[in-house]
Amino acid sequence: MPLSVVATITAKPEFRTDVRQALDQIIPPSRAEAACLHYELHITRDKPDSFVMIERWEDDAALERHMATPHFAALVAAIDGKVTGVDIVRLDPVA
Repeated sequence: MPLSVVATITAKPEFRTDVRQALDQIIPPSRAEAACLHYELHITRDKPDSFVMIERWEDDAALERHMATPHFAALVAAIDGKVTGVDIVRLDPVA
């Protein structure tokens, strides 16, 4: 069953540019993953330090494979200590 993910990454204000660059770098290799159906970065209009990644994967296993990739590990390392929070919500389709 397809799985949607909404990941909200809140940067510390002084690291906003660093976090944005790290998020930008993960997009191309993530979109190239065979089981990636959608991968798009957004910024919250009234909170410039808040980034939202909207993702769609073929299934839970696809997301787990994504989280084990070198580019995901590079993102985690790049934002370490530069964010105030990461909130990941997994969503199942209703209809």
